[in-house]
Amino acid sequence: MKRNLFLVIIAILSLAFINGCHKDPLDMGKVGFLRLEVRKGYKIINKGAVESFYATVTVAYANNEEIVYNCLFTDPSNTGVYSNDLNEGDRLYVRKGEEFRLIIEADIDGYHVVGESGTVVYSDDMDLTTVEIVLRAGQTRIAIYTPKDDEIFGNYVVAYGEILENISQNPIREAGIMCVPKSVYDTYESPDAFTFDNEINSSDWITEYYFSGSHDEENVSDITKFSVVLRGLESNTRYCMRAFTFSEGDSSLNYCYSRIVEFSTNNNVAHDISVVTNDADNVTIESVDVAGRVVLLDGNSADSVVEKGFVFDTYDNYVANSSNLDYYRNNSFTYPANEVTMQGDDVIVFSSTVEGLQEGGTYVFRAYAIFRDQPYYGAVKMFAVPQDPANIMIQADEVSSVLTSAYVDLQGSIINDAGYEFSELGFRYVFVDAGTTPPTSLSALTETARGSVVSGRFSSRVNLPIVNKVMYYSPYAITTTGYTAYGDMSSAVSIEPANVPSVSLQQGNLSARTTHSLTVSCYVDANGRSDCECGIVYAIDTTDHASYDTVKKVSSSSGTEEFVLNGLRKGTEYSYWAYIRVVDEFITTNVYTAYTLQEGDTGPGGGIIFYADDANGFALEYYTSAGMGPEQEAGDSAVWGSTAGIALNTDAPSSITVSGRTNTEAIVSYHNSIGYTGEYAALKCYQSAQGGKSDWYLPTAVEMQALLDYLNDSDGRLYSEQGGFWTSDEQNAGNAVAFVENANYDLVQGTESKDILLSFVQIRRF
Repeated sequence: MKRNLFLVIIAILSLAFINGCHKDPLDMGKVGFLRLEVRKGYKIINKGAVESFYATVTVAYANNEEIVYNCLFTDPSNTGVYSNDLNEGDRLYVRKGEEFRLIIEADIDGYHVVGESGTVVYSDDMDLTTVEIVLRAGQTRIAIYTPKDDEIFGNYVVAYGEILENISQNPIREAGIMCVPKSVYDTYESPDAFTFDNEINSSDWITEYYFSGSHDEENVSDITKFSVVLRGLESNTRYCMRAFTFSEGDSSLNYCYSRIVEFSTNNNVAHDISVVTNDADNVTIESVDVAGRVVLLDGNSADSVVEKGFVFDTYDNYVANSSNLDYYRNNSFTYPANEVTMQGDDVIVFSSTVEGLQEGGTYVFRAYAIFRDQPYYGAVKMFAVPQDPANIMIQADEVSSVLTSAYVDLQGSIINDAGYEFSELGFRYVFVDAGTTPPTSLSALTETARGSVVSGRFSSRVNLPIVNKVMYYSPYAITTTGYTAYGDMSSAVSIEPANVPSVSLQQGNLSARTTHSLTVSCYVDANGRSDCECGIVYAIDTTDHASYDTVKKVSSSSGTEEFVLNGLRKGTEYSYWAYIRVVDEFITTNVYTAYTLQEGDTGPGGGIIFYADDANGFALEYYTSAGMGPEQEAGDSAVWGSTAGIALNTDAPSSITVSGRTNTEAIVSYHNSIGYTGEYAALKCYQSAQGGKSDWYLPTAVEMQALLDYLNDSDGRLYSEQGGFWTSDEQNAGNAVAFVENANYDLVQGTESKDILLSFVQIRRF
C-alpha cells in the first residue's frame, strides 16, 4: 500500500541552447527541453509540504539508453506548484522524434518516492505536451481512532483502526493495535521508536492482531476497518497506542504504522462480560440497523452468553419514566439479534434490522446480553426516524420576468402542519446563458441561499450577475434527519444587469516595489453593489505563462484598493492585471508589466541594493553621506560609543538573516541609560530619515562583509579618510568590530577601540 504524494506534470517546450542541470551529447538542432511542474497531492498529517527537494529524473529511450538528471524543485511563491528553474539552466533534454519515458525518484519527507510516465514523443509540431506521473511513497496509509468513552474501562479498551489505501504488490495479512503506558512512551526519543523494528521496553507492550491470513493467495481477507480488544490494562492509567499493518511476503521492515493517540483508563474494572452499543446506522422511514458486541473477560466462553439483542423505547417514554431502558420493563420493547458472528475468541458481534417505527419519532436503544441469568447492558444511544418529504408542501413566489437590479429577494412559503423540524430552508438557483436549454432539476446545485423558519414565510437574497443571463430557482427544505424536499422550479427570469461595477489600473499605479514584491493599486467603482471581489492576477512575463497567482479582496464600496504581490523573484518582469468578479462573472483591465528590483538598483530608501535573499524574501540597501560608488568623497565619521561598559547583552549576530537593527537599538538604549551625550555611529544611523525611511541601522559584521563582497564584484569600493568602518557588533567593553584598511587598502575585519573615529555605512532591510 502506498500513498499519493505528488502529481508531476511535465510540459515539453522549445530549446534555444543547451545549458542545464546535466549536459549530454545531443545535437542542438534535434532536441527539446523539459520544464517540470510538480503539484502537491494527498498528504498525511501535513507530510509532503516541503519547501524544496532534489529529484533524479531519468529519460529512458526505446533503445534502452538512459540519461540521468538531478534537478532541484522549489516553490518560491508558495503556491503549491514546484518547478525546476529554466532561467538558472535547470533543463532536461530529450531527442525529437524518439519515444521516451520519464522515471522520477526522490527522497521527500523521509520517504523514497518513485513514479514513471507512459511513452512520450517530442516532435517539432508540438506546442505543448503534458505527461502525468504519480509519485508514490511505498507506504500503507492507515488510521487509528480515539477510543469511545463508553468502551474504555479500567482493565481493557476497544480500539479501532482503518486501512485507508493499499497499493502494495502483496495483500495485507495482518492488522492490529499496539499499546504502551504513557510513562514508557515518554522514554522514547521519538515516535519512530514505538515500532516493531525498535522494541524498546517491549515487555510493557500490549499488542492485539485483528487478522492473520493463510499463505493461500485465493484466501485473502480484504481488511478495511477493524477493531481489537486490548486487555491487561491498569486502571486510572494514561496509555499511547497506534495501529499497524503487515503484508505477507514483506520483511518486518515494511510494517506500516498510524499516528499515535492517547487515552486514559478509568476505575471501572470488569470481570465477567462487557456489552457495547454501536451507533444506529442506515436510519430510514422504513427501518434502522443496530449493532452491538459482547466482550468476554477472564476466560469466559461464548456459550455462557445465552441471549443477545436490543431493547428500545421512545425518547418521551424514556425521559418520562426514567426507565433507563431496563430489560422487559417500563413498556420498552426488545429485538433479538438476527446476525451473530465471532471476532476472535473473545468478542461476539451481533446486529439486527428493526422495522415498524413511527415516522418522525425519536427513539433510544441499547444492546443487551444475558450472562448467567443476569442482563448486561451497553450505553444508551439515540436516533430520529426521518419524515417523508412528500408530506412537506413548499413553494416560491414569482418574481419579475426581467431583473435589472444588483440582487433579488426570493420569497417562499412552507406548510408544516405535521410539525417537522428543519435544519435549512432556502433556494437553489442557477444562471445560464440566454437560449440555453433549461435545467431539468436544481437538486444537484451547490449554490444555496439560506434562510430558517419552522413554518410560514421565508426569504433569501441572491446576488445577480453583471452580464446578461437567465435565472432559474427552486425552494427547498432539509429536515433535521437529512431529507430534502423541493418545490417546483421557476420559469425563466431574464437578467439585464444594472449597477455594473468597473475597475481601472494604470501603469503609474505601482506605488512601491522591492526585490521580492510589487505594490499595485487599482480604482474600483462598486456602483452600489456589495458583492464585488476585486483582485490582481499576475505571472512571470513569459510566452507560456505557465502559472498565475492571484491576490483578492471583497469590496463593498468605491475607492482605491492596494495589493502587495509577495514572494516574487528579484529582477524579474511580471505581467499583471486587475479584475472584478461578481457571481462568477469577470471584468478585467488591460495587461501591464513591471520589474522587481535587484542588486545595483536604487532601493525604496534611496540607497543602493547590495544583497537580495531569495530564500527568505528580503533585501538590503546601503547609503553613505558621501554617496555610493568608486568616485565618492569621504563620508561621515564617528566613534562607536562609550568604553564604560557592555552595550549588547547577546552575542554578535553571525548570519545574514539576522538584522543589525536589534544591535543598533540596543546600543542607543544603553547610551541613553548612562547619559552619554556625544554623537556615535549607531545613533546617527538610528536617527537617519534618508529617503523618508526611519529604519536605517548600523550593519553587523556579516552584513558589512556582504556589502564589501558586492562592491568587489561590481568593481567598487568604500572610501574612508579614517581608514575603516564600524559595525554594530561589540567585542567587549572597550572594543568593537570594525573593517579597517590593510597595506593594500582593502577593508578587512578586525577590532578597534570604541572611542576612535571611523566612518560608517547606514543600511536598511526591506
